[in-house]
Amino acid sequence: MQTIDLRKVSLGLLVFALFLSALFTRLGIWQLDRAEQKRETLAEFEKRADASELDLNRMFAMDGGSMWGRHASVTGHYVRPIILLDNQIREGHAGYFVYTAFTISGRELTLLVNRGWIPVEGDRSRIPEFTNPTGEQRLKGRLSHPPQQGLRLTDSNLIERLSDSVWRTGGIDFNALSATGIGGELIPITLLLEASAAGGFDRVWKPPSSDEARHLGYAFQWFALAVTVVVVSVIILLRRAKEESL
Repeated sequence: MQTIDLRKVSLGLLVFALFLSALFTRLGIWQLDRAEQKRETLAEFEKRADASELDLNRMFAMDGGSMWGRHASVTGHYVRPIILLDNQIREGHAGYFVYTAFTISGRELTLLVNRGWIPVEGDRSRIPEFTNPTGEQRLKGRLSHPPQQGLRLTDSNLIERLSDSVWRTGGIDFNALSATGIGGELIPITLLLEASAAGGFDRVWKPPSSDEARHLGYAFQWFALAVTVVVVSVIILLRRAKEESL
C-alpha cells in the first residue's frame, strides 16, 4: 500500500496556489489597463466637443475615426427602415435604441440617426409604433460609434425584420446594413440626435467609456481573490506542518 508523501502534496498545493494567484493578479492588471483605456477614450471624446461643428452636406471625406466625437449638422430626409438596437439597459430597464436611416440632401449618402431610447414592451413580438418626421429636416447632434454590446452582426440574415419598416438587431454592422439596400452609401458613424430636436425619444446621452469604475471594481475583485488564495494556502500549509510535527 502506497503512502502519501505530504511534502509533495504541500509543494503541489503551493505551486497551484501561486499559479492561481498570478493568474488573478494578471486579470486584475488587465482590468486596470481597460479602465485606463476607457479614461483616455472619454478624455478624447470630451476634447473633440470643443472642435468646430461639421456640416455633413459639405464634407467630401467621411472618415468615421476622424469624425467621431465631433458636433455635426446635416440636412436631409428620414427614410425607412427604423432599426431597433436590442439589449440596451437604462436604469435597470431593458429597451432599444431607435436608429433611423437619414439620406443627406444632394449626396448619395445615408446616415444612421440615433433618436433615443425606448423601453421594451412585455410582449417582444409586438412591434412598436413609430412615425418619422416628414419633409426636409435640419438635424444637429454629436457623431459617435454605436454601442459594442449585444450580438454583433456577421451578415444581413441576422437582422430581424419585424415589418417592412421596422427591423431589430443586436448590433450595428455598417457593412451588413449596407448589403440590405438601406439606401445610399452608409457612413460608418452615427449621429446622436440633440435633446431639443423633434421626433426623438429618451436622449440622455452618456459619453462613451463612462464605465471606468466598473473595470476598477473588477480589478479590485481579482486582486482580492489573489490575496485570498495566498492566505488560505498559507493557513493550510501551516496547519499541515503543525500536524506533522505532533
